Amino acid sequence: MKSYPIAKSRRVRSTPYTSRIEKQGVTAYTVYNHMLLPAAFGSLEESCDHLKKNVQIWDVAAEISIADSDVIFFAKGLASGNKFDVKIFEPIVDILAVQGPKSFDLMEKVFGEKMKELKFFGFDYFTFNGAKHLIARSGWSKQGGFEIYVENTNSGLKLYDHLFEIGKEFNVRPGCPNLIERIESGLLSYGNDFDNNDNPFQCGFDKYVDLETDINFLGKDKLKKIKEKGIDRKLMGVQIDLTKILLTSSLNIKNNDGNIIGELRSACYSPHFKKVIGIAMIKEPYCKASSSGTIEIDGNSLALKVCDLPFI
Repeated sequence: MKSYPIAKSRRVRSTPYTSRIEKQGVTAYTVYNHMLLPAAFGSLEESCDHLKKNVQIWDVAAEISIADSDVIFFAKGLASGNKFDVKIFEPIVDILAVQGPKSFDLMEKVFGEKMKELKFFGFDYFTFNGAKHLIARSGWSKQGGFEIYVENTNSGLKLYDHLFEIGKEFNVRPGCPNLIERIESGLLSYGNDFDNNDNPFQCGFDKYVDLETDINFLGKDKLKKIKEKGIDRKLMGVQIDLTKILLTSSLNIKNNDGNIIGELRSACYSPHFKKVIGIAMIKEPYCKASSSGTIEIDGNSLALKVCDLPFI
C-alpha cells in the first residue's frame, strides 16, 4: 500500500510533543480537531500486542474539549447571534495518555499510591515538577490507563520525558490509539462508525439518554418519538474470513437476495481472531447476532457474519 505524507501548515497544527514523537519513530498521522494525531508507530499488529501487555505514552493533545467537529464556531455563532457578552476560546490543554496494563505501576511510580485508588473515570489533581495536572483514569483503549490534562506546557514536556526515563522497567513505548484494539473493544469513532445522521439508540448509547429528566435539551422530543417507534438499524460487529483489509469508505452489505442490509464502516485484521472484524450499521431485521450476509471486497463476494459488540 502506497502511503502519502500529510503536508504540515497552519491549518494542520502540531502539538508540543510532535518533535519528540517524530524522533521516536511515528510512521503515520491522522488529522483530528485540525491537529496532528499520531496514527501508527510501525506495525499496527505489533503495537496492539505491546499495548495489551505493557504501557504506552500517547500524544493525544488533539483531543481537547471541542473534539473533532467545529463546535467552537457553533458556540461563537450562538454568542454573536444572541449578542452574549462572552469570550469564547479554545482551551490550552495538551493531553497525554498513559495506556496499558502496566500504566498503573508507572503512574504510581511518578505520582504515588493514590493513582491506583482512582476509580474508572475518577479524577484528581497531582503535582509534578511544581505544576499541578488534572489526571483522570480514562483513555481510548480497553487496557486501562490514565489521561493527563497538561495546562503547563513546559512541565508537560518534562513529564513526557520523565515517563520514558523511569518507564524502562515497564517496557514503555510511544503509541497512539490503535485501530485493532479499538475495534476489538467496540470503542466507537465519530466520523467513522457513526455521525450526525445516526441517533443514539442506533449506536447503542441508550443508557446515556435520559428522556425522563425535567431538563430540556436539543432533540429531546425527537428522541422520544424515535424511542417510541423503535429503531430501524443498529451498529453491530461483523466477521469476515479474510487476512487483510484496507477500508477508506463504507462498503455495502447484502443479503442472499442481493438487497442492501447495511454498510461496513470500520474494519481491520485481528490477529486474536485470525480474521477481519469490523463495525457495521445493519438494518432490521438483520441486526442480530444470528444474521449473515455478503460483502464485495476487491472484486470478490465474501460471506459475512453479524455479531454483538464488543468483540472482546
